[in-house]
Amino acid sequence: MNDMTLAREGLEHLKALLAFDTTNPPGNEMPAAEYLQKALQAEGFEPVLIESADKRGNLVARLKGDGSEKPLLLLSHLDVVPAQAENWDLPPFAAEEKDGYLYGRGALDMKQMTAMSLMALLSAKRKGLKLKRDIIFAAVADEEAGGKLGAEYLVENNPELIEAEFALCEMGGFRLDVRGHTFFPVQVAERGCAWCKVQFLGEPGHGSIPNPDSAVSKMTRALTRLEKKGLPLHPTDIVREFISSVAAKQKTHVRTAMKALLSPLTSRMALSRLEKEQARVFYAQLHSTAVPTILRAGDKQNVIPGQADVVLDGRVLPGQTWESFKKELQHVLGREAQIELIKWAEPLVYSADTPLFDVIRRVVIERVPEAEVVPYLLTGFTDAKHLDKLGIVTYGFSPMNNDPDEKFSRLVHGHNERIGIDAFSWGVETLTEVVERFCSVPSSAKAVDSLMEEMLEPERAGNASGSKEKDPTLPDGLAAEPPDAED
Repeated sequence: MNDMTLAREGLEHLKALLAFDTTNPPGNEMPAAEYLQKALQAEGFEPVLIESADKRGNLVARLKGDGSEKPLLLLSHLDVVPAQAENWDLPPFAAEEKDGYLYGRGALDMKQMTAMSLMALLSAKRKGLKLKRDIIFAAVADEEAGGKLGAEYLVENNPELIEAEFALCEMGGFRLDVRGHTFFPVQVAERGCAWCKVQFLGEPGHGSIPNPDSAVSKMTRALTRLEKKGLPLHPTDIVREFISSVAAKQKTHVRTAMKALLSPLTSRMALSRLEKEQARVFYAQLHSTAVPTILRAGDKQNVIPGQADVVLDGRVLPGQTWESFKKELQHVLGREAQIELIKWAEPLVYSADTPLFDVIRRVVIERVPEAEVVPYLLTGFTDAKHLDKLGIVTYGFSPMNNDPDEKFSRLVHGHNERIGIDAFSWGVETLTEVVERFCSVPSSAKAVDSLMEEMLEPERAGNASGSKEKDPTLPDGLAAEPPDAED
């Protein structure tokens, strides 16, 4: 079966998965899990179907290797967030095509990875590859609500089904073009979760007489300070490396502007000069954040309530603890804010210096020679939080050669979620190649080719750098370039 046939088959599976309404709550992932069960059984697999709660389905299948190396886990989730159908151009659960795109809730988050992973698994089996490590396919429930009935459930109750050395999951591998240069970020880190409730107290009274010291007034002023001031800048090593990699390809004035993102003195000014969507992403990568999501106060129109509560979606950068995050938040909200933790999940950071990351880099560059693969910090969190308890190194890599002009990050959880059909096909082919190359025992010819590649890389890097000298005004890792006529 060639790559195009494999991609077309994967597209049909994706359409079938998108047609299942797995909105969480309530989830109801079981029908989608049963669909995958039948597809795998038809190929000779014996998948394990686990119902963690009523109609909450989790499916795991395994293609055995010789056991000489530990397994690779391909993890995806079947649940999706709610969709307001009236705001969509096409129904969110009809899986319809339009203008080269497939529309559906979950097309990007993350049923596309389920379909890609399924095809990678089936391809390896159909080819009869000699594997040095098992390939594990897992499609789980409940990620959008924290994973208690999905990945967390498997970690706590059936760890033997998913134990692995590495895992590939969501939110990485997409195409990012910056001023004519192409990058494919791969998630190696993610912020932690610090959901918290903040309570404000004040004197109740009659609504006909304003009271600036009421609970609602105190909360309003505190949230205004939080919006205007935010939390302190904390550039992590991963973000520094990401910005340095992107900046190194840019002209001098752009490199200088990107460098300014990392300084407390110039970061806000540098952010203000970015395109709005880029500024939002960079801000969240450089700061821990706390976003108001639920506000509660009062139950009668003419009574000033004595209590006002706000729930904050706190996201915490690697290197911070709950205590350090709470201290910064308290400083901004004020002494009268009573902060209570609802949910905490540790930030994660994994090394990019691994055989799997190296395979990802090689495969992507072979397919897009002008691209650079860069480590990336995800501002949200994923099921990697649960896999970390088993010591699994998890990368976000659901590859997609998307249209770089499309702001696809707005489509995740947004209206008209969709994936380019060509972008998806490229992803099927790319993920399949990564999985097969990483998990299979190479032939002697391929092994020699790989060794020659490794030997030639330093020479190529030297030739590429030429005789350029390092500019002492630039930070470490940024190569100097001759000034452009535009500079």
